[in-house]
Amino acid sequence: MAATIDVYYDFRSPYAYFAAHRIRDREIAGHSWRWCPVSIDLLLNLQAGREPFAPYSDPLSAPKRAHLIADVRRLAAYHDLPLRPPRPARPNSVPALCLAALIDESARAVFTMSVFDALWRDQQDIADPEVLAACLMRTAASGDLVSRAFTAPARLRLAEQTKEAYARGIFGVPSFAVGTDIFFGNDRLDLLRWTLERQIQSAS
Repeated sequence: MAATIDVYYDFRSPYAYFAAHRIRDREIAGHSWRWCPVSIDLLLNLQAGREPFAPYSDPLSAPKRAHLIADVRRLAAYHDLPLRPPRPARPNSVPALCLAALIDESARAVFTMSVFDALWRDQQDIADPEVLAACLMRTAASGDLVSRAFTAPARLRLAEQTKEAYARGIFGVPSFAVGTDIFFGNDRLDLLRWTLERQIQSAS
């Protein structure tokens, strides 16, 4: 029995980048993937009781940040994926997320992969309208959507979608949701596959 899996992601997360490639490479086959852009900054603000677009507050201690950098490098080698430090060092992913939310679901997967690669492989600024336009060209979506991604209504739509995700139980990215079951982190894709396989066996 095929499942529909909601993928919650922010382009700024290298772990979401790894997971996106694993999904693209069909490590879990036979199911439908629904790409759901959310802002990790908004999720953190919601958890802290702040307004969604309150100023960013770094939640990581120095030791945890050092571990994260080393961990990401090891995982890139493990998954055999290109990984280059993003430019700028702290990318503004909001316009790209807004654009992803505006795109029809049928084109969102292609756009999502293009933006992930632009950021983590090609060191491009994903807040640049020209970069987003180039990513959008790989889909059948209208190029007029790029300008709309920088508007207040688009930011409001992203905020509402992030709030809905948080209400569902999403607190970080990448997260994968199947019904009421939520799996957090790139490393939980294996557990997700195991769970789906058990459900199929139980139904047969």
